[in-house]
Amino acid sequence: MKSRYAAPLLLLPILAALSSPAMAQGTAHIAFRGWGVRAGLSNNPDQVYAGFHWDLGEFARNVRFRPYVEVGFGDHVTTLQAMGEVHYIFSKVQVWKPFVGGGAGLIYADPDHANSETNLSIMGVGGVETKLKSATSFFIEGKVGLTNDDPDFKAGVGWTWK
Repeated sequence: MKSRYAAPLLLLPILAALSSPAMAQGTAHIAFRGWGVRAGLSNNPDQVYAGFHWDLGEFARNVRFRPYVEVGFGDHVTTLQAMGEVHYIFSKVQVWKPFVGGGAGLIYADPDHANSETNLSIMGVGGVETKLKSATSFFIEGKVGLTNDDPDFKAGVGWTWK
């Protein structure tokens, strides 16, 4: 699953979105739209994680930029992950909107306070989100690590305030 060819394949949809007609027409809307909290569980290392994310809006039709920072604890290691994530949102669905995408960033691992490392992190993501009554949104997501230093799988939930 984790191969050196996964990263270039993940970047293809992002490059295609950047060259879309919406970008050429100047309809990109990169702007702060809200922030939120997230939490979940990861596998290999087996951890509990929590963090913050920022919704920076769409830079192409139905393509949003949502970076995040997470801290993970457990399995005799502490991790800190900072990621810039891009999602394609399937907007035709009314209540629960599915999204897919991926991101790249850095992951810092400190195993029992010895031999800490900082490495490239590339993950694929998929999930669903819905709007709540109080101008917030809720999402459920799963992530797959594409580099050797990423968790194999992450499952989480999050809330965004707009």
